[in-house]
Amino acid sequence: MSLVNDALRRAQDAQKKAQPAAPGPALRPAQPAASQKSGIGLWIATITVFAAIMAFSFLWRGWKETYPAQAAAQPKPTAPATVVPEAKPSVQPVVVTAPAPAAPTAVVAEKPAPAPVVSAPQPQLKLQAIFYAPGHSSAIISGKTVRAGDNFKGFRVAAITQTSATLVNATQTNVMTLEPE
Repeated sequence: MSLVNDALRRAQDAQKKAQPAAPGPALRPAQPAASQKSGIGLWIATITVFAAIMAFSFLWRGWKETYPAQAAAQPKPTAPATVVPEAKPSVQPVVVTAPAPAAPTAVVAEKPAPAPVVSAPQPQLKLQAIFYAPGHSSAIISGKTVRAGDNFKGFRVAAITQTSATLVNATQTNVMTLEPE
C-alpha cells in the first residue's frame, strides 16, 4: 500500500506544479497613470496661431498702403474755382428828416462802407517733379515730397498722374502740371 500512496502523492504534486496560475495572458496590476506633459503641445499651437495673426496683420497693412482706395485717389474733376473780388458799394445818401419848429430840413448822412474782406494770400505752389509708379506715385511741390492723400500748405493731394498733381481744399481745386524749363 505504501507504493500506491507514494504514487498518489507524486501525482498530486505533479498536478500542483503543472497547473497554470491563471487562465489567459499574464497581466500587470493596474497602476495610476503618470501625468503627461501635454502643455508643450498647447504652447506650440498658441505660438503658431499668434505668429499667423501677426503675419496676416503685416500683410494687410502693406496691402492697404500699396493699394489705397481708388475713390479717394481719383476725385471727380471739377472746374477750378475762381475768386471774384467783391465790388465796393458806392456811398448812398440817406435822407433823415428831423422835425424842426421852423421849417423841415433834410439831413444827408453817409453810410460807412463795409470793410473789405481780406483773405490770406494763397501760397505760391510750383510742381517741380513727378515720380510716377501706379499706386506709389509721389511729387515734389515747392521743394517738398508729397504722395496722394498728404496735406500740404492747406491743400490735400488728391491725385498724382504722369504729368500733373491735383490739390484740393474746401474752396478750390488746383491742377498743377509740369512746366518745361
